[in-house]
Order: sequence, then C-alpha cells, then structure tokens
Amino acid sequence: MIARSLLTSLISAIFVSMLQLIGSPYFSFFGILIFTCIFFCFYLVIASPLQIFLNQRPKKFSILYLAIYNVFSGVITGIVAMIFGIKNPFHSSEFYFLFIMCAFLFWIVDSILLQKMMNKH
Repeated sequence: MIARSLLTSLISAIFVSMLQLIGSPYFSFFGILIFTCIFFCFYLVIASPLQIFLNQRPKKFSILYLAIYNVFSGVITGIVAMIFGIKNPFHSSEFYFLFIMCAFLFWIVDSILLQKMMNKH
C-alpha cells in the first residue's frame, strides 16, 4: 500500500509540474525535475498519509475524497504561499488553479492507479 501511495505521489507530482510549467520560461527538463521534487515532497508528507487513511475504505472516483483532497490542498497551498510572502493568496486566481489542480490530479491518479490495485486484492 505504501509503495503504491509513493507511486501515486510521484506520478501526480510529475503531472502537476508539467502542467504548472507549460508556457513558463522555466519549462525544461531541469525545471520539471525541480518542481517534481518540490511537489513530491508535499504529496509525500500531506497527501499520502491522507490517501492511506481514506483508502481503508477505497472508493473509486469518490466526490467526497475529491472534496477532502481539495480542502487539504487549499490549506497547504495557502500556508506555503504565505510563507513565500504572499499576504493574501485568496485573491489570486493562480492560487485557486494550483490547489484545485493538485488535488484533482492526485484524485485522478489515486482513483485510476491505487483504487484499481486495491480492488484486485
């Protein structure tokens, strides 16, 4: 279960990094690698334990799970934004795009990858 959760976090981090950097001057293999490492750390520390807890009763494409992932993603993204000096990230459309994208991609990968594997066992 933990190895699958790590894989979910890694795949989600890669997707989020690529989407975040498209059209950016930082779009490069090195940029994707750096952003993937950053997002992977956040997924590993926050999303993976939450995912393991929620998957005690696995539900594929559960709207409730998506809502929970969004709440946690919003809180963490807000805290990180404030640490980096953004006084009120809630006035930024980029903030909402980022936290919704992070939660949604994690939920998709979780539902496709982990839930499929969980239902086989």
